[in-house]
Amino acid sequence: MELKEELKQYAAAIGADSLGVVSAEAYEKLVPNLQKPSMVCEGMGSLLVFVKHMLTGSFATRDLPLQSMNSHLAIDHIERISFDLVEWLESRGYVGIPIPPESADMELQRSPAGPLDFKWVAEQAGIGTVGLELNFLTPDYGPRVYIGVVMTDLELPPDSPLPPDKHLCPGMSCGRCAVICPTQAIPLEARRGAHITEYRNLNKRNCASGAERIGIKPLYLNIEKLIKADPPVEIEKMMANTYWQDFWQSVNNKEGAFAACFECFYVCPPGAKDFRKIIKIPYRKFDIPPGQIRRKFTEKLVTMIYLGPPAERQSNYERDKDFVDVLEFSATRQKPVPQPGKE
Repeated sequence: MELKEELKQYAAAIGADSLGVVSAEAYEKLVPNLQKPSMVCEGMGSLLVFVKHMLTGSFATRDLPLQSMNSHLAIDHIERISFDLVEWLESRGYVGIPIPPESADMELQRSPAGPLDFKWVAEQAGIGTVGLELNFLTPDYGPRVYIGVVMTDLELPPDSPLPPDKHLCPGMSCGRCAVICPTQAIPLEARRGAHITEYRNLNKRNCASGAERIGIKPLYLNIEKLIKADPPVEIEKMMANTYWQDFWQSVNNKEGAFAACFECFYVCPPGAKDFRKIIKIPYRKFDIPPGQIRRKFTEKLVTMIYLGPPAERQSNYERDKDFVDVLEFSATRQKPVPQPGKE
């Protein structure tokens, strides 16, 4: 058995849903920014990229912190698989470097980013494709996966990306993720006839306002908001806010520590092994009622329009709401009423 096939079989045996191989040298040439293999280590031959699915049952709860713990569990598995893959490589005389799946280098670029953009590595490996909302989609679990990458000096024959006609995201002909997005972060318009690869995109700032309630950026923003409050916020009111309780819980047991918005995960149709189960969940199958998506066509553009009530799509975890009550209380509290004869 050739080494590449042996590696893939081992990856499946330790829990990876699928694994692909990318040439480190070839991928280096494709990357337009600093998220290159050489920024981590020079002399690497291959990038081993694999996915692990989230637990489908966790989407059966409306408790978003519990759902985000589902992310943590999947990432835990990613880290264990990465360790085992590197040990497998080392036992055969090679070296491997596991790349952290959720780390961010605050100085790498203007917005925090990891040393590699995993979704593009995974697309190059042919184990799936990047969708309209820039989530990585797989045939078995759609976007409901997490990605792991191990760099190695072992040079293996690379896999090929899926051809354009095998792309898993149909773009504007579906558009379910775009119309349901509570912060309108996903494109709702595209050039008629364009392939999904031409217009897939994400307004990361909008997305983060709903998806990253607990994290370093929201922490900075909330502290800044409280420091600049005029009049100043009462210490007791500020410290009693549930944000701090949730933040501590996320640090303590990871509940709520990861993404807190899964709207696009619920409705994305790719996923031969999980999507049918998800839409059978009583309150999931009506996420987008039949007939609620309309497409407006002009000579050049197609635009997605959601006819459902916008209020039903509002996120419970928009970070700007965390201290609204505290700030409103501070701004509206009454000043002492002047006493007669006293200035």
